[in-house]
Amino acid sequence: MIGRRVGVLFQLPLQSRLLRTNPISAQQHQLPIRTLACQPRRGYATPGRPRKAVGEPSRPVKRAVKRTSSAASSADSPAKQKTDARKKTAAKKKPAKAPKKVLTEEQKAVKAARADKLKMTELRKAALAPPPVGSGASSAYIEFTKERAHRLKERAAADYSKNHKQLLAEHAREVAGEWKNATPAEVEHYNHLAHTHREAKQAEYKRWVESHSVEEIRIANLARATLRRKAQLEKGQRTKWPAIQDERHVKRPMTAYFHFLTNRQASGDFRNIAIIERTKLIAQEWKALSEEEKAKYKALQETEMKRYYDEYQTVYGHPPPQQQNAATAAAA
Repeated sequence: MIGRRVGVLFQLPLQSRLLRTNPISAQQHQLPIRTLACQPRRGYATPGRPRKAVGEPSRPVKRAVKRTSSAASSADSPAKQKTDARKKTAAKKKPAKAPKKVLTEEQKAVKAARADKLKMTELRKAALAPPPVGSGASSAYIEFTKERAHRLKERAAADYSKNHKQLLAEHAREVAGEWKNATPAEVEHYNHLAHTHREAKQAEYKRWVESHSVEEIRIANLARATLRRKAQLEKGQRTKWPAIQDERHVKRPMTAYFHFLTNRQASGDFRNIAIIERTKLIAQEWKALSEEEKAKYKALQETEMKRYYDEYQTVYGHPPPQQQNAATAAAA
C-alpha cells in the first residue's frame, strides 16, 4: 500500500503534491483549499540500464554475417576447371622407383640355393609320411631273431674285449645256426607271428591312406615322384620316396600296343625267354601287323580312355591333367 501511494503522488502536479505532503491548515492561510480530483494511475517498474551504462550511449551490436563464396560452383566455371586441373596434376605424380639392385654371382647362388631349399621343404610336406609297410617287412626269420635280440646286449655286457661289430657277427652266426636246426612246428609258429604282424601293419597303412582324400594322395605321389627324380640326379641312387598305394586311385588307360603285349605274353609262346628278348620279339610282331589287325586293339584303347576320363572325373572331382590343359588352351 505504501508503494502504491508513492506512485500515485508522483503522478499528481507539483502543487497538489506539496499540499498533500505538507498540509496547511485553513486557519493559518485563511484561503479556500481546492481539492483536485485526479484519477490515480498505476505504474509499472521497467528494467533500467546498469549503473555502468548510465550516461553512456548504447553501443551497436555487431552480428556475424555469412558471406557467400565469390567462386562459382558451376563445373564449367574457370575457377572449377583450374582446381580440377591441379588435382589431376597432383594425382598423376608417382614416387620414383628405386633402382633395381644388381646381384653378384655369389648372391645369385645363395638366392637360388635358398629357393631350392624352400621348394624341397614344400615337396617333403606335400609328400606326407605314411607308416612303413611291405610284404618283406616281417618274416618268420625276422620274428625268430627278434626273440633273441636280448642275447646281443647280454654278450656286450659280459665281454668288453670285443667291439660291437665282432659281437654282432658272432650273434648273427649263432642265431642262423639255431634257425637251421628249428623244428617244423617252430617254423610254423614264427610264420604265424610274421603273418599276423604283416596284416596288422597293412591294416594300419590302409587306415592312414583312407584318412586322407584321394586328391591329397595324388598330390603326395606327384611330390614323391619329383623327390625321387631329384635324388637320382644328385646322388645317383634310389631313395625312400616310394609311391603311396591307394586302392581308390584311377588306373591309367592301356594303349593299343600294351593290349597287344599283354595278349601275346598270356599266350604262352614266350616261355623260357628273357624279358628283354621277349619284349623285342613282341615289338617286331606289332610293327608287322596291318592297320586292320591293329584296329581291334585301337578300339580297346578308345574304350579304356573313355573309362579313364569318366572315373577320373568322378573320383577326383576334376578332369585329368591332359584333358584339363587342352580345355584351358581351347578357352584361351
